Amino acid sequence: MKLSTKQAIQASFRTLLMAKSLDKITVRDIVEDCGLTRNTFYYHYEDIYDLFDDYLDTKIAEAWKELPEGCAWDQALLRLIESILETPRMGRHIFYSRKQDSLRQYLNKLLMRILEGHADVIGSRDVSAEDRRLICDASCHALYGMLEQWITSPDAAMLHGNLQRLLQCFHGAIESAFAHCASHPRSKEDLL
Repeated sequence: MKLSTKQAIQASFRTLLMAKSLDKITVRDIVEDCGLTRNTFYYHYEDIYDLFDDYLDTKIAEAWKELPEGCAWDQALLRLIESILETPRMGRHIFYSRKQDSLRQYLNKLLMRILEGHADVIGSRDVSAEDRRLICDASCHALYGMLEQWITSPDAAMLHGNLQRLLQCFHGAIESAFAHCASHPRSKEDLL
C-alpha cells in the first residue's frame, strides 16, 4: 500500500526521532529521507513542532482504534503508552526537547481519558463530581510520575516491569477510593 505524503513524512519523522533529539530534527532531514521537496513539507506542516503535534494525535487515534472492546483500563494504558513512546530512547528524545510540555499535556490527557473512562465503567455515581475529579487527578499524577521516571531513566526495561507492578498494586485502589468517598460524603466544612 502506498503511503500518503503525510504518512511518509510521519514515518520519516518517527525514524529520525528514534535516532536523535526532537530539537535536532530538521525539515531538511525529513525531506531528504522522504525524497520530497521543502514546499511539500510546508504544504502539510508549519514546522517540525506542528508535525510533532500531528504525529502524537495520529498515534493516539491509532492506538485507541486498536484497543479491543471492553479492554481493562490498565491494559489500555500499557498499550497506549507503548504505542506512543515506542522506546525509552524515543521518549527521552521528546522529553528533553522544547516540546516537553506538549508531551506532558498529551500523556496527562491520555491518562485522564483512561481513568475517567474507568470511573464510568465502575459506576462512580454515588461520588460527588469533586471527589471523582480528585481521585482521577491523584491517580493521573501517580501514573504520570512513573512514566516520567521511565522516560528519564537509563534502564529501558523499567517501564514495563514497574508500570505493570504498579498497576497490580493499584488494582482495586480506584474502586476502593470511590467506595470510601461514597460512604463518607463531603461535609459542608470540606467545601469551604
